[in-house]
Amino acid sequence: MRWCLLIGLISLAITLVTPAVMPTAMDVALGRTNVSLAAASPQELLKKGLAYYEAEHYAQAIQQWQQANLSFKTDPWGQALILSYLSLAQQQLGLLDEASQSLQDSLSLIDPVDLRTISASQAVIYAKVLNTQGKLRWLQGDADVALAHWRSAAQTYGQAGDEAGVAIAQINQARVLQYLGLNHQAKTLLETVYQGIQQQPNNDLKAAGLYNLSSVLRQIGDLDTALSLLQEGISLNTQPSQTSNLFLELGNTEWLLAHRDETIGRQAEAEQHSQSAQAAYQQAIDTNNSPLAQLNLFRLWVERNQIAQAMQLLPQVQQTMKQLPASRSAIHAHIHLAESLMKVQSSLTESSSSVIHTTLQPKEIAKLLSKAIQQARILKDQRAEAYALGQLGTLYEHMQQWADAQHLTQQALLTLETVDAPEIRYRWEWQLGRLRQQQTDRQGAIQGYKSAIRSLQQVRNNLLSVNTNVQFSFRDHVEPVYREYIELLLSDHDEQTQPLEEAIQTVDQLQLAELENYLGCTLDARTVDQVQDDQTAILYPIILSDRIAMIAQLPGKTLYRETLIAKETADTTLLALQANLANPSKTPEVLTDAQTVYDWLIRPLATDLSQASIQTLVFVLDGPLRNIPMAVLYDGEQYVIEKGYAVAIAPRLQIFTPETANPSLRVLMGGVELSQEIKQTQFPAIAKVREELDGISQYVDSSNVLLNESFTHQNLQQQLETGNFSAIHWKTHGVFSSDPDETYVVAYEEQISAQDLNNLIWLGSRGGVHPLELVVLSACETAQGDKRAVLGLAGLAARTGTRSVLSTLWIAQDTPNTQFMIRFYELLTQPGMSIANAVRQAQLSLIHDYGYTTPYIWANYLLIGSWL
Repeated sequence: MRWCLLIGLISLAITLVTPAVMPTAMDVALGRTNVSLAAASPQELLKKGLAYYEAEHYAQAIQQWQQANLSFKTDPWGQALILSYLSLAQQQLGLLDEASQSLQDSLSLIDPVDLRTISASQAVIYAKVLNTQGKLRWLQGDADVALAHWRSAAQTYGQAGDEAGVAIAQINQARVLQYLGLNHQAKTLLETVYQGIQQQPNNDLKAAGLYNLSSVLRQIGDLDTALSLLQEGISLNTQPSQTSNLFLELGNTEWLLAHRDETIGRQAEAEQHSQSAQAAYQQAIDTNNSPLAQLNLFRLWVERNQIAQAMQLLPQVQQTMKQLPASRSAIHAHIHLAESLMKVQSSLTESSSSVIHTTLQPKEIAKLLSKAIQQARILKDQRAEAYALGQLGTLYEHMQQWADAQHLTQQALLTLETVDAPEIRYRWEWQLGRLRQQQTDRQGAIQGYKSAIRSLQQVRNNLLSVNTNVQFSFRDHVEPVYREYIELLLSDHDEQTQPLEEAIQTVDQLQLAELENYLGCTLDARTVDQVQDDQTAILYPIILSDRIAMIAQLPGKTLYRETLIAKETADTTLLALQANLANPSKTPEVLTDAQTVYDWLIRPLATDLSQASIQTLVFVLDGPLRNIPMAVLYDGEQYVIEKGYAVAIAPRLQIFTPETANPSLRVLMGGVELSQEIKQTQFPAIAKVREELDGISQYVDSSNVLLNESFTHQNLQQQLETGNFSAIHWKTHGVFSSDPDETYVVAYEEQISAQDLNNLIWLGSRGGVHPLELVVLSACETAQGDKRAVLGLAGLAARTGTRSVLSTLWIAQDTPNTQFMIRFYELLTQPGMSIANAVRQAQLSLIHDYGYTTPYIWANYLLIGSWL
C-alpha cells in the first residue's frame, strides 16, 4: 500500500523533476482493486487500465477503461468506478469537457446516494467519485466546490472505515484551505494526517506517508516542516527505492530554499541550501541510482553555473535516460535535459573543450526533443507533445532560424487546440510573439503577446492548481511576458499613435500578477477607468532594457516621456540609493542618486505638472523603484515634497480604489516596548511607545490600547472580532519581505506571520464588508537586499482590502518617528486633509520644525493605497 495525492500542483519558484508518483484515484494510490466486479474479463481491463495509468500511458488507460465500461452495464457501482477512473485519465490529458461528462455519467448511475444504506465497498466507490470530482473542480479553478467535494469524500471514506482514504482527502482539503488563506485550518488537517502516519506499524508505509505529506508541504510553501518530515522518513532506513525517493524530495526542497534565499538577497544562505540539495541528490543516486536525481543534480549545477561538474555528470545522465520507460515523466525528463543543455550551450566560449562543443551541438539537443515528441505521440499525450514541439522551437529560436522556429511553435499551438492547457499554450504564444518581432512583423508580434497574456489571465484563477509538469517561476516565465509586451507597445516613439492605454493596462496586469504570485491567491480586481481628481497625476515609470519609460495620466490627457539608460545602470543606481537611505552617514550619496532618479522620472514632466496645477503624485512603481520613497527625489535644490507634491504608491489602481478617508477614526492601538528574543532573533526595546500612543489619542478614538504583555495574537483577534474599528496603529518591530515566510510583526513573546496578520486585519474589516481606512505600522522595516520587499506591504493591503497602509521602510529613530506620527494624526483630523498630504506635511514638519534634514530620518515613510 502507498500514499498518493489527488492533486497536481505548480511550483512558483523553480522547475523540478519529481518522482513518478502521479495523481490517481484512491484505490490506485493504495494498490487495491478488490471491489466486487461483475466478471473476470472487465476486471482484467480494469487492472490493465490501472497499470497504464501508473505508467503514465493515459490514452491507453482510457482505451482499456472504455472497453471495461461496456462490460459493466449490469453493475452500476462498478460502472461508476470505471467512469471515475476514465475522468481521471482524461483530466491528465487536459480533456476537461470529456472528464466532466464521464463524471456526470458516473454519478447518474448511483445518485441519489444514501450513506445509511450502502455497503462499505459502495461507500469507498462513492468516495473515489467524490475525490475525482474535487480534482476536476480544482483544475477548473473552483476551489470552494473542490473543497466541498473533498470534505464529502473524507466523510464517506470515514464511514467505510478507510483511514488511508480519509487522510488523502484531508491532504487535498488542506491544499485548498491554504490556497483560500485559511492556514490554521490547513495546518490542523495536516497535523491530523501526520498523527495518522505515526500510528502506522510498518516503516515502509510510514515512510511513504511522510514522503507524500512532505511533498504537499513543499508545494504549499511550508519548506521547514517538509524538511523535518523528509529527514524523519530517511531515518527509518526503509527499502532503497523508498529512501532514494525521500532523498530526491529532500534535494527538491533544499533547491527551493536556495532559490527563495537568492531571490531575497541572502546569498550565503542560498549557497548553503544549494550545497545541501547537491548532497541530497547524490545520496539519492548512491542509494538507488535514481535517474531523476541525476538529472536534477545536473540541472542544479547548470543553474548555479557549475558547468565543469555538470559536464562530468552528463554521460551518466544520458546513459540512464535511455533506460527510462516511455511515460510523461520520461518525456519531461528529456525536455528538461534539453533545456539545461541549451543553457550550457549559451554559456560556452571559444576556449571550451571540443568535446563539450560536440556534445552540445544543436542536432544532439534536437535528438532529445525529437525522442520526447515521438514518445508523446506513441502515448497520444498531446500536452506533452505540444510542450516538446514548443521547446524544439525554442532551440531553433536560439539558433536564430526564425522561420523554422515559428513553424514548430505554430505546430505546438495547433496540437493544443483540443486540449485545455493554457499554462502551456501561453508559453508558445509568447514565443510566437518574439519570433514575429524578430521577423519585423510588429502587428503579428503584438497579437502573439496579446494571446499569451489572455492565456495567462485564464491561468490566473488556477495558477496554483494546474496539474502539469510544465512548472515555472514567476520571475523567469511570467513577468517577462508583460515586460516584453510593454516594450513592444512603446517601441513607436510617436506620442500621437502610442498605444499608451494598452501599456498602462499591461502594467496593471503585471502588478496584479506579482501580488497574486506573492500572496498565492487570486485577488478581486475592480476596474477603475479614471480617477476623478483634477489635482492628481498617476505616474507609471517602467524600467525597460535600454530606457526608463514614463507614462503620466494627467487630468484630461496622457503623456509619454522616456530617458535612455541601460537597465543594469538603472538597477545599480536604485539599489545603491536604497542601501544608502538606511545609512545616516550617506546623505551626500543619497542626494546624488535622488537627483539622478528625479531627472529620470520628474524633470521630463515638470512643466506639464506645473501647468496642470498637480498637487499629488501617485506612483505605480516598477521593480527596484518600489523600494525607494518617492518623497526623497531631489531636483538639486528641493525635495519633491518641498516643491508642493504629496506622494503615494498605488501598486494597482484596480485593487486600490481611491476613496476619501473618514477623518473620525476609531483606532485599535498597541505595541511592544520591551526587549525580546523570539526564535533566536533579538528585538531591542522601543522607546517612546507610550508617548506616541498617548499623543495620537488626543486626535482619535482609541479606548482600546494593547501594550506589551497584552499585545498578543489572541487579544488582537478578540478585539478585532468584537470591536468596530476603522483603523489600526501598532508600534512594534516587524519585517516585510517578498517571501511571506520572512514577513512578520512582533507581538509579546511571539511573531505574527504574514498570513496571520492578513487574517487579523481581515477580521478588523469584518470580512471585507467594511474595509479598514488605515493601517499604520510604526516601527517596521523592509528586508535589506530584497528587491521586491515592498510586496509584503502591498500584499497586506491588497489581501485585506485596507484602503491605505502607512509604514516605515527601515528601522526608525524613536523620537522623530513619534513626532511624525503624532503630527500626522493631528493633520489628518483637519477638514479636507488627504492622507497623502498629511504624510507630506508631517515630513516637512520633521525637516523644518524639528530640524531633521537627513533623509534617513524624514524619508522613512511609505504610503500605499488610497491617497485621498
